[in-house]
Amino acid sequence: MNQKQLSIRNEKSWNAAAYEAWTNRHGAPADYAKKIMEDPIREVDHYLPYIQSPKGKRIINLLGSKGNKAVALALLGADVTVVDISASNAKYANELAEAADVSIEYVVSDVLHVQLSESFDIVLLELGVLHYFLDLKPLFQKIATLLKEDGMLILRDYHPVYTKLLGVDHPSFRANGNYFDEGLIEDDVAYSILLTEAQKESLPKTTIRRWTLGEIITTLAGEHFKIEKLVEEHGPHQRWVFPSTAPEGMEERVPGLYTLIATACKKGSLHG
Repeated sequence: MNQKQLSIRNEKSWNAAAYEAWTNRHGAPADYAKKIMEDPIREVDHYLPYIQSPKGKRIINLLGSKGNKAVALALLGADVTVVDISASNAKYANELAEAADVSIEYVVSDVLHVQLSESFDIVLLELGVLHYFLDLKPLFQKIATLLKEDGMLILRDYHPVYTKLLGVDHPSFRANGNYFDEGLIEDDVAYSILLTEAQKESLPKTTIRRWTLGEIITTLAGEHFKIEKLVEEHGPHQRWVFPSTAPEGMEERVPGLYTLIATACKKGSLHG
């Protein structure tokens, strides 16, 4: 399977019922917009120490899904663009932005093929994103072209120790996986847990490839990014990542998430 075939397959999954899933989870876009407008900082508080003041900054959220982060950042004064392959996601996000009375640009496209004339201060990529790519190099090359000189990549994703090593779907939650497995995995689309049984019928599967932390960082460095910070997260804020069968306190001992901050560098200037 090549990247084009993988993207086509995953596009079908993400277009099948994403709008319905987000409506089940958050209510109609107008209802969710009211919640975000009450406290937009809550939606993006994890990222604000890195973004600092969003006001006036050009931010692009790749694989930006239902648009909640984009809308919150727009409410805080940022100029926000979203790129996502799912028209169903875009429908929810655009209605969310309209209800919140903010403007975002939502581009329905494969991230690898998107053509944008402007450059950005920040690229935000979060939560279940890298596994949709068979090769990380083209993705990071694309990100480099989107960033202004000295622009920042904020990448937050599920930690490979959690996704690759631990048996996340096993009741005993044992470390029985193969961290170095390079194979493709057929999986339920992420939003399927938000659907009714009737809505799940005939829902296409996704196909993913999970990456090690070493693969991610090495590829980033190879594309002339300077790694500024890598935070392997722990604590109660990440308890939601783990299944209910996970032992008590697991979130304090195992990283379920990581946050990586990298800046774009000129060739030959990886050390700043």
